[in-house]
Amino acid sequence: MVAHIFSLAFIAAIAFFSLPGSSLFSWHPFLMTIGYVGFLFQAILVFSKESSLFSGVKHKNKVTLHWILNALGVFSILVAYAAIYYHKEEIERPHFKSWHGTIGIFTIGYTVIQFIAGHNLTIFNFFIRKFVKYQSLCMYHATSGTFLYVLACVSISLGICSNWFSESTPFYVGYLCFAITAMLGLIVTNQF
Repeated sequence: MVAHIFSLAFIAAIAFFSLPGSSLFSWHPFLMTIGYVGFLFQAILVFSKESSLFSGVKHKNKVTLHWILNALGVFSILVAYAAIYYHKEEIERPHFKSWHGTIGIFTIGYTVIQFIAGHNLTIFNFFIRKFVKYQSLCMYHATSGTFLYVLACVSISLGICSNWFSESTPFYVGYLCFAITAMLGLIVTNQF
């Protein structure tokens, strides 16, 4: 339950300080947080023995819920990317010049590839089972997803170090958000 509280606290803090809708840029931190800290984090926890909100649900239904949460997360992330892209175009600033931008675009690409791979694992599992053990592919997908989430936490941490974040929040909020990001990453890595 603590994992869900950390997730909600982080989302609430970003929503409070970014004021979604106040500018085109404001949608970027808010929707990225909803995507990674909200939907994708919950999608991973669906399979957790300790932290799942759906512990009594059949595995097949958990897979469906995992897919739905991931789809919502990827949609949110892509809209957030579009918001920052168009914002940079409006103000005529270069793209991907910071570590946050560079690692962020790599993380987004990896997220889309991971989503497609997981989706294909679900859709084509009858075909895949003829060539490779399905359980092995599920483990590869889970391992890749764990690495992806850690990479997302790095990108979020770099965003916490950005000029916008340091100018928009009191200094202690940055430390709290950084600590929560690290906790979320640790929670995900301990799911195995």
